[in-house]
Amino acid sequence: MPRIPLLLPLLLATSLTVWSKAPSHQKTPGAIDLKIGDASVELSAATPTAFRLSVSYDGKAAALPTCFLAGPAGTATAHWKTVTQGKSVGVATSAGELLIDRATGQWTLLDPKGATLIPLSSLPTLSASSTLNAPIAWTPSTPIQFYGCGNGVASLQQSSIPSHVANGVAVIPRYWSTAGYSVLAVGTDDNKPATANASSDHSSLVWHFDGKKGDLYLMPAASLAAASEAYDQLTGRPPVPPRWAFGYMQSRWGWKDRAYIEDTLHQFLDRKLPVDAFIFDFEWYTPEPDYHVPPEGFKNFPDFRWNPLLFPDPAAQLPDYLAQGVHFVGIRKPRLGDTDSLNMMHDKGWVLRGVSADDHAKFHARDMAFLNSDFRNWYADQSQPLLKNDIYGWWNDEGEGSFTTYYYWNLAELNAYATAKPGERLWTLNRAFSPGMQREGAACWTGDIQADWQTFANNPPGLLNWSIAGMTYAACDIGGFKGETNAELLTRWMEAGVFYPVFRTHSPIKSTPHFPWLFGSDAENAIRKAIDLRYRLIPYYYSLAHEAYETGVPLMRPLTMQFPDDPKCANISNQWLMGPGLMAAPILEQNSQTRSVYLPGDAWFRFGTATKLDGGQTIDVTAKLDETPVYVRAGTILPLGPVVQNTNLLPGGPLEVDVYPGHDATFALVEDDGETTAYTKGAVRRTTFKWNDNARSLTWNTEGPYKGPHDFHSLKIVVFDPNARTEPTSIPASIDGGGSTVIPAP
Repeated sequence: MPRIPLLLPLLLATSLTVWSKAPSHQKTPGAIDLKIGDASVELSAATPTAFRLSVSYDGKAAALPTCFLAGPAGTATAHWKTVTQGKSVGVATSAGELLIDRATGQWTLLDPKGATLIPLSSLPTLSASSTLNAPIAWTPSTPIQFYGCGNGVASLQQSSIPSHVANGVAVIPRYWSTAGYSVLAVGTDDNKPATANASSDHSSLVWHFDGKKGDLYLMPAASLAAASEAYDQLTGRPPVPPRWAFGYMQSRWGWKDRAYIEDTLHQFLDRKLPVDAFIFDFEWYTPEPDYHVPPEGFKNFPDFRWNPLLFPDPAAQLPDYLAQGVHFVGIRKPRLGDTDSLNMMHDKGWVLRGVSADDHAKFHARDMAFLNSDFRNWYADQSQPLLKNDIYGWWNDEGEGSFTTYYYWNLAELNAYATAKPGERLWTLNRAFSPGMQREGAACWTGDIQADWQTFANNPPGLLNWSIAGMTYAACDIGGFKGETNAELLTRWMEAGVFYPVFRTHSPIKSTPHFPWLFGSDAENAIRKAIDLRYRLIPYYYSLAHEAYETGVPLMRPLTMQFPDDPKCANISNQWLMGPGLMAAPILEQNSQTRSVYLPGDAWFRFGTATKLDGGQTIDVTAKLDETPVYVRAGTILPLGPVVQNTNLLPGGPLEVDVYPGHDATFALVEDDGETTAYTKGAVRRTTFKWNDNARSLTWNTEGPYKGPHDFHSLKIVVFDPNARTEPTSIPASIDGGGSTVIPAP
């Protein structure tokens, strides 16, 4: 809708007078209400960056209750103003305007300067089958493509939204358009999420809501980064995971007994392979999987007990493993196996309804209804005896019985953990997610994937699609789950995994465990080198996690997030960024030591060297089995820690601050206790490093009340100057109290 100059101010803070003969509207506390034909319409601003357009053909329109949002639906936290333009009325914030024609119901979204983001779009209509259809007009001659609705495809750009969850798949009712806006759709039932597809003439993307009501949350966002910020402001910021969760995690289905666990731990220690967690499958609590348990259950099935074969004395074992750096994470299933518990669930109506119980998945007949708050309280109570031990995380599997099972399951676990371990951070790993789960601190993995090269190559776009869909901490079964891996595949996958938000291998009971020493000395040495690099990057990644908590911008980023004006970056997913300036381009093909790498922007360095490369070009690179192509953008400050056996041993030496010159640069190193939620109340130490490229000076300033045993106190400054004639030398310094240094010109 073009802007029409008006002599009178458009923005009126509390009321307005209508001069036209268009149907009237009513401004109520927090919203503007209209009646357009048979439709009730409500406009509001849910946050400073998110407008709400609600339409109902069954009673008055209002914000629909949902678990997707960070706060109660309909609670407007933003200051907004009423605007009029001709026959249109709308709401305005600093982010833009949402306007609707009071006669026709056509609506449009504008940016703060009045430019059109969404062209005139028709009022949502009700179909004969009582489905609400809401078209969002697309810019003519522009393909219907968008980002950020989830995985399931091998492309960053997508054209439909079949919202659902499955084994390692999460597609959510949300997207970002390069036109400069993002959308989240909310229907009457979170477990029947809205879907979207292009209209037959490709003039619009049409949302389909189950029922006669629907909400569109519309967020002006000029970039993917801005879209991430707006989305997380609406649905919740991702908490910072515990520090150990940034280390290496060894997962396995097939831990045999206590001796097997402890021998594996000693292998990691003796071979100097860093590790921070062992993740246990069924065997930690039951000798046999529950797949063959009948719908009525087995008497005394150990749903909430320890398997004495592995854990005869968990109260002593878990602290002992923790003292050696290994945190316990155990699998959980969304169902029960004990007959008495199942009978009680049926009596109380706590069984999840509408779940398929066919022969392939008959165990789903025992799924629990986590949506029920009474059941969640019961589940939390049953978990208390387990949580008296040193349990640091849960691995939630097979919870795709409903779209929101994982959300409410995590809520139950968080409540239980808060009772047993007040103030401590819980880490969970889940096989799918729904909008808003990131605010629970949940991580997700891509399910039971094949152990083959094609799956490995398809993994980065899946993780990136999740990352820009709001799941900040995405993971996969490194090495693959179905079938046997081999030395080359596992090694290359581990090298790529260094640059995943969560660094975890997993293997099934009948396959060779993905222990590095079982694949030959060359693979073991290459994997050790990769794990060592991961641990060096933890100060950087942990600081990025704080950035994600504060802004919503994820750690793992597609190139197009950082370089939105470069069309070559639009769909690149076989190389990616961690943070703004560290780019990984791992080898993804079998029997290969070469690949091409695109360098966007103006200049890059090979990681750890002064070798500078011009941007805007594609280069061919070679990487031996123990090498990974990694690049650092000119104008980057990269903090690196020492190699330690586990994160409990940090700092373990000085912090190395690498400067890659070419532009001014800033980086904030954030430290906290790594275990509790005290950081949410300001208990952090923030050291801001600034590089002045012209002056060739590095300054740093430390602020914040936190002090702890894992803080860095000494620095080692390294500047990778492409003009220097000698290798870069390190300059020692103290981090405490701030400081500065000038690097002499070569």
